[in-house]
Amino acid sequence: MLNRVLLLGFAALVIACSSPQEEKTAFVLSKNSELPGLASPIQLNYDSTIVHLSDYFMHPEKIEAVKVPEGLDIFWDGESHLLYIQGNIELGMAKATFKIDGLDYSIPIKKSSQVKFDYQFDAKGEVYETVEIMGSFNAWNRNANTLKEDSGIYSTSFVVFPGQYQYRLFLNGEEMLDPNNRDSVSNGMGGYNSVLNIGTEPVHSLEIAPLKVEGNRVFVQRFYTTSTPFVFWQNSALSDDNIELTEGGFWITLPETEAEGRTFLRVWTADEFSYSNDLLIPLQDGKFIESAIALNRSDWEKSVFYFLMVDRFYNGNAQNDEQVENPDISPKANYFGGDVAGVTAQLKAGFFEDLGINTIWLSPITQNPKGAWGLWDKGGVTSKFSGYHGYWPVSNVKPDYRFASPEEVKELLNEAHKRDMNVILDYVANHVHEEHPIYQENKDWATNLYLPDGSMNTERWDDYRLTTWFDTFLPTLDLRRPEVVEPLTDSALVWVTEYDFDGFRHDATKHIDELYWRVLMKKLKERVMLPEGKRIYQIGETYGSPDLIRSYISSGMLDAQFDFNLYDAAVSTFANGEDFENLVNVLEASLNSYGSHHLMGNISGNQDRSRFITLADGELQFSEDQKLAGWTRTFGKPEHNESYKKLAMLHAFNFAIPGIPVIYYGDEYGMPGANDPDNRRQMQFEGLDENEAHLREQVKQLINLRTNNLAMIYGSTQVEVTETGLLLIKREYLDEEVWAVFNNSDQPKLLNAPSEEAKQTLGSARKTEGGLMIDPYAYYYFVK
Repeated sequence: MLNRVLLLGFAALVIACSSPQEEKTAFVLSKNSELPGLASPIQLNYDSTIVHLSDYFMHPEKIEAVKVPEGLDIFWDGESHLLYIQGNIELGMAKATFKIDGLDYSIPIKKSSQVKFDYQFDAKGEVYETVEIMGSFNAWNRNANTLKEDSGIYSTSFVVFPGQYQYRLFLNGEEMLDPNNRDSVSNGMGGYNSVLNIGTEPVHSLEIAPLKVEGNRVFVQRFYTTSTPFVFWQNSALSDDNIELTEGGFWITLPETEAEGRTFLRVWTADEFSYSNDLLIPLQDGKFIESAIALNRSDWEKSVFYFLMVDRFYNGNAQNDEQVENPDISPKANYFGGDVAGVTAQLKAGFFEDLGINTIWLSPITQNPKGAWGLWDKGGVTSKFSGYHGYWPVSNVKPDYRFASPEEVKELLNEAHKRDMNVILDYVANHVHEEHPIYQENKDWATNLYLPDGSMNTERWDDYRLTTWFDTFLPTLDLRRPEVVEPLTDSALVWVTEYDFDGFRHDATKHIDELYWRVLMKKLKERVMLPEGKRIYQIGETYGSPDLIRSYISSGMLDAQFDFNLYDAAVSTFANGEDFENLVNVLEASLNSYGSHHLMGNISGNQDRSRFITLADGELQFSEDQKLAGWTRTFGKPEHNESYKKLAMLHAFNFAIPGIPVIYYGDEYGMPGANDPDNRRQMQFEGLDENEAHLREQVKQLINLRTNNLAMIYGSTQVEVTETGLLLIKREYLDEEVWAVFNNSDQPKLLNAPSEEAKQTLGSARKTEGGLMIDPYAYYYFVK
């Protein structure tokens, strides 16, 4: 195919197709100054794909040429720096190459596997004014797909990736399961959702695993021998000259080049049907890292997060204590006195180091209002709230005086960094409190509280997700407007420039337009990441489908989000003693959606969910109003010892899978509680009973294994359910191999384990002649 040249006013951009015979040039490792970090793969869509090149390149206007594989048509918009792609690629993987200042930058491209699915509902003679469908394929938005009727058949269509999707119908506004579909699964909250299995199973598995290192080369095992390797060192593609195909896999030889600091190899294989799991192989100064000891706090893959609510953790400075003196506020919803000085005190006392935590996540500490706000009026309980939680900012740049002075915040950061720990800040950008000066001075910057039909635009999480208000006193800022985004992103930068935080947990991510995330990331790169060589980590909070969650994860927006879909499946599975089928399906969907080496957050709980151990104990039911229970009932320690074992399994599962394990404060010992406000009790440091102390010790051992074993950090992942009903997760990296096994039943189960002696074991199992007998409600790790 002939090269095409597009004239863009003052510049010419060459757009070419890859040729089988390319000119050989000396390998030069792409510099981070133009494309910082690792370029997120371009995932092709069903019809057309839009690539924001400013997500990747600091100066997209400097791009001289773009080279793409055959089968793709592209159009470049030089003003908006958008690249429009149509078509698909022959193999499951390919690369796009961009030339800047004579240097090639390569970005992986993934083949589109999306399919168009036609859904039909047979009314069986009934007539409905409206038939609506909401599910994980449309972000649970019932307005996204209103079905059209034809001869008694109501139909719609949507484009999705192959997989399992949960959904519910609205027939004349009444929500229900699909009466024509017998397949359903638990929704993790006491109910059920109908299920659609869309698409076909893969023709074959293309799994790969890194097995050994010899000098400047690494051997990758390849289970399907005709697949084609694709190897990237940072953002430079390695040529075929550096890849030697051999029996059982292929050798990758590093080309000679200057490589300072931390770099990564990324590896896939692909055939005409699909692509493999990805490998992430770290290097230091151009040499392969073969021990977790060589990693540091910039290696977020090694992170273990501890999420604490500042007010409920520890009181380190009684001088800043100030409850809201208002009888309308229940003591449960008032300030307890915890502060940043308390976190620092526990840091100095060794609390985090003893447990093994290397990243502290603080709830919001920006200034919140005084007084009583909001209202709970249900079940005979009435209460207003204080801003103890921190999610009602009246300033985006000042610490709340009840939590910390600027000096106390800086002391915590300094003390954490001295111990090679990170600290990330929970940050609220979507909304402000009505007393916030930015709203008082710019009320037109807020979205409309009332919708065109006169209804109130509050808690419209799905149908008006970019404009809805959380409450009538919490205006949502219209972050679709550049004049609003500019000052708000500058405010966020204060916490990483003046205070040296290492990253953000972003509240209400899906309710914020992508413009805000792109501007914030661009500023972080320009003002912090490139000048300081610092890897700022950003994780978002989005409830919704994997497609919606993934849409915010890219080189130009966020690093990760919390995997609430996986969390819900894990809670339902381990708390209820269910088999592993649904959990495995959701886990595999997550790995397909976010990659095998993602930085997603795998939580034990959070401030918006009931405590797992209370659900597992059965005193609190999935089907009941768990917030109401948090106000009206008292939940003590679990009555059943098995509840601690079930929570231990949840922790062990989070540590076994890719992503970042996140411990919600108190979950390391089994703090009980229903939903908000009962899930936000005062932290307990002393007086743990035998069950609590044992659970904490198990968590400590899990953290130690996770942070000191490369297989747990960068290893390939294989998941299966054995014939005896055990869940087996295998992680493998070079000469390290870890097996995590889970028995979610009340009977011991046999695992036909390898006969070799394990180098290290965790958990509860007994050796027998036939293998390993895994105890009831138990996990077992062994390191080969």
